[in-house]
Amino acid sequence: MASVERPEFLPDCDTPARYRKADDATLTCLVRLADGSLDDHWRTSSLQACEMRGGAALAAASFIVQAPGPWHEDVQRILRLSKVSIDRPSYSASEYTAGLCYVAGAKDLLAGLRHRAADALVHRSNDLGVLGYQEACHLLPRNSWDWLADAVRDGWALWTAILFTEDEAAPLTTRMRVGVALAEHEQPAGYVPQAVERLVAHQGASSADRLALALAVAQRAPKDAVGLLCCLASDPIVQAGHRMHAIGLLDEIDPPKAEEMRALQTRLPSAQVARKQRRDAVERAQQEAAARRERETPEAVLRRLDAEIEELLDDLRHRGSADFLADQLDDHIAENSWEEVAQDVADMCSVIRDESVESSLHLLEVLTQIRYGDESDSLMGTPDPEELDARNFPRLTQEGLNEYARTEAERAWAFWRKLVEEHGWDSDQLGEVDRQEAEVNQNVRECVECKTGDHLRELQQHLVWELWPSFAGAAERRNYGTARALLAAAGLLADEVERALTLWKAASTESYDFDPLTMSWPCEFWLVLEKSKNCSLPDEYLPE
Repeated sequence: MASVERPEFLPDCDTPARYRKADDATLTCLVRLADGSLDDHWRTSSLQACEMRGGAALAAASFIVQAPGPWHEDVQRILRLSKVSIDRPSYSASEYTAGLCYVAGAKDLLAGLRHRAADALVHRSNDLGVLGYQEACHLLPRNSWDWLADAVRDGWALWTAILFTEDEAAPLTTRMRVGVALAEHEQPAGYVPQAVERLVAHQGASSADRLALALAVAQRAPKDAVGLLCCLASDPIVQAGHRMHAIGLLDEIDPPKAEEMRALQTRLPSAQVARKQRRDAVERAQQEAAARRERETPEAVLRRLDAEIEELLDDLRHRGSADFLADQLDDHIAENSWEEVAQDVADMCSVIRDESVESSLHLLEVLTQIRYGDESDSLMGTPDPEELDARNFPRLTQEGLNEYARTEAERAWAFWRKLVEEHGWDSDQLGEVDRQEAEVNQNVRECVECKTGDHLRELQQHLVWELWPSFAGAAERRNYGTARALLAAAGLLADEVERALTLWKAASTESYDFDPLTMSWPCEFWLVLEKSKNCSLPDEYLPE
């Protein structure tokens, strides 16, 4: 019908819709060929012209001379007079389908030929005829489908009739007439076309037409009509007289079912209530359809795309929020709580390595392409210098930590040496050295623990204040190349966080004892330190 969208292509036909129409010369030849009022030489020359044109024109002419109908013998005579051979056609299957469209769409051609061509289009489709039927709806007038009822009674166009009766866009009165013809048509035992069942249950049709459909089935196959008659008898919208007529037929076919339907009548709502319920249901359906159309408008689609893009961006921002991601890491490190620090590190790594982050980024890129089309590439900005700097995060290795411990120890021993040079030795030189060595080792261990803890804090701060905001900002600016680079840098930062956790845990157990003899000392210091180390020198060699 008019609301059915015309297919651009048909099965086995590569001709676009705008070319599936005969030109004026071909159309004139086809009309003259089928016009029995013209002289034979006009008709034979028209057929010969179609042969010369070949392709879809010859296919259309071949269909006309072969199509069954009251014109058949006459056009067969013209075929013999023209000496045109159609036994070995030179057209392809695609051209034959286009030729059928020529015939079905020729307004000046015999209506019967157009109907035959429309039915042939339906049967040529390998998709249950749906595309062929949609094409036929555009080629035939909207209100000229009554012929289907006669065609079904003559034994052809059955599938076309079924598709027509299922078409909600087709006129309902015509669908009911065609449905009656389908109901009268001989069917296998126990089979009732679904289209007939739907028409009987259609509350928009008159109850008289619905009853006529059920009666047509009952006259052909009484047992097959039981369900249809029950449908009528249980519908309060059907007039009471028609319901009782259906129950009377059930008395003859299935008495128990008739008694059941008769008892049901007292429980049915009134026709007025039933009609109101139906009007409400129709209004709800219309409102839902209007809402669905509103949701499908370009503006609504763009709003949904924008909302989904913003939702994805908000999720990415929230994942790396300072209020969410390891926000108590500083306190846990200060409390030296290994389990809680380990959990904080696990939370950071799980956020960074979560596959949904990369999936969200990819989805953002796809939605952006859909939303902005070719403009999306021009909207992508260049990387911000701060975003590039965000990829550089602090690093700490065991070798670096060892070097840091040595530096701190040397600084402490140098400070002690300065104090001794300024204020002199204690009375117990060896005891002073032992106390200093124990104090230095303890201070170095504490510095190492503080260093590893500070490194963990720096990594967390860098993630939540620099790296992740830069990543979310690049995604928001639709600079997805930079965003992917920053996400990769975040993965490296997660590896560094795990190494930092190991260093922090080992700092409390690792030995960072420093041998002061590895430093350069004046002679008197050297002798005392060496004496303290191995107590091997005599007392007379020690300074007073």
